[in-house]
Amino acid sequence: MKRHPSASSPGSPRSGFTMVEILICLGLLTALGGILVYLTRSGRHELQFSSDHLNAVILGQKLTEDLIEELSMNPYGLETLGIDATPRNFQEIVDGRSVLFSQIEDRSAPWGFIDPQTDGAIDHRMKPLYDDIRKFRFAVAGERRAPSGSSPDRNLVEARFDFAWPTQTGRGEFNFTCLLFSPCTAKQTDLALAVNEAAIDARIPREAFGHDGMTIPQVAAATGENVETITALGRISLITRDFLRSDFVQTQKQKIADAKTRLAHTPANALDQQYAGRLAVARHWYDLAKISFQALAYLVPHFTILQQQGRFSGGSGSGFNAATLQCDLQTYRIVYETFAGSVIQARYYYYSLVESDLSRYKGGKVQLQALQKLIDIYRVCAILPTRPQGMQEYKDFLARLKAFGQGRNPFLVRFIDQETLFLQTPAIWFDRLPNLKRIADILQDKVPGILGFIRERSNAAVTGNIPRPTTSSP
Repeated sequence: MKRHPSASSPGSPRSGFTMVEILICLGLLTALGGILVYLTRSGRHELQFSSDHLNAVILGQKLTEDLIEELSMNPYGLETLGIDATPRNFQEIVDGRSVLFSQIEDRSAPWGFIDPQTDGAIDHRMKPLYDDIRKFRFAVAGERRAPSGSSPDRNLVEARFDFAWPTQTGRGEFNFTCLLFSPCTAKQTDLALAVNEAAIDARIPREAFGHDGMTIPQVAAATGENVETITALGRISLITRDFLRSDFVQTQKQKIADAKTRLAHTPANALDQQYAGRLAVARHWYDLAKISFQALAYLVPHFTILQQQGRFSGGSGSGFNAATLQCDLQTYRIVYETFAGSVIQARYYYYSLVESDLSRYKGGKVQLQALQKLIDIYRVCAILPTRPQGMQEYKDFLARLKAFGQGRNPFLVRFIDQETLFLQTPAIWFDRLPNLKRIADILQDKVPGILGFIRERSNAAVTGNIPRPTTSSP
């Protein structure tokens, strides 16, 4: 009988794997499979994390752009949105739960009107976007670099944005800071006209008081007046006359006349020419109003001197030329009327720029620029001492503007709501608008007294109660 060689015999051929080898192979395969599964899952987690982080960056960019737009339209934007140095609770982005993500897209009729409750928010109908960002939460905090004072740093807000979302291993986070411009201090500029006082004072003795070859102190000694009064009267006299006769005023009036003539001959359907023509007239009127106000502002302290000298309460010193004074006072009133009339005219032509045909033609950005200019002019008209209906005109304008912006421009609507609230308390309104307060300090606090003084002097002149001139007229 032939015997087969044993598998365990030395030198015999092998016909298979041993159990140990099989177990080792299975162990290696299991380990490699585990590593592969781990790497696959890790890669998927990394990919998901990167995707979430990118979504947070995009949402942060959108939020920053919206706040910049808010502050450019609404000077009270931070206050309106409740943003301060204290971090708020995290807000949800979807389903209209945040005012900053509630008017994203116009998705249903009536077109051109976004309703936050029906088509403005990111909801389940906006998939896959809804599924990608529904887990995100955000918070915004902001603090002015300078908490008080008039430093330019007070106009800068350091804003912090925090985003958070759940992950499989904990919570994802993304935060960043940026500087936002939100002006709240008055401009560091002089509202008064720049005047060469030395040159004006040199002309006062001869042109205002008829004393050629004298100085102001000599005129004061000769007339029995003090130097301050002579200087104040002389500057009021010469500057008002010079202003109305100046090349600037005459040229500006001619520019207005020429621009209005060109506009009258512009076809109504030539929208580009219509817009350019109306804008040119509006700017010419605005520039005339601006320079007229600067002349008024410069002369206010000089009227204050006359008031302190008792000239507002009646009586005329030996050096007063009553007829000349009366003429100069009326000239000052003409300067005021030039200012007030120019503001009203500028308002009219800027308003014409936001009419439906022109606003649609020029687009939203240009329209908002015109609206911002118009709002500033309406504010000035609201504080004119000779236009008591100015404030109601402004409120009516805001009501019309809100009706226009509803469902179209949430930044504009929020601004109007906040402005209307502040208008109920003028002190609060002026506190939020320091530049307007500087103008109001002149128009509402100083000019009414001056105009009242001029009116009383005029009435006295008509009834013959002003003393006869005691010095020669210029």
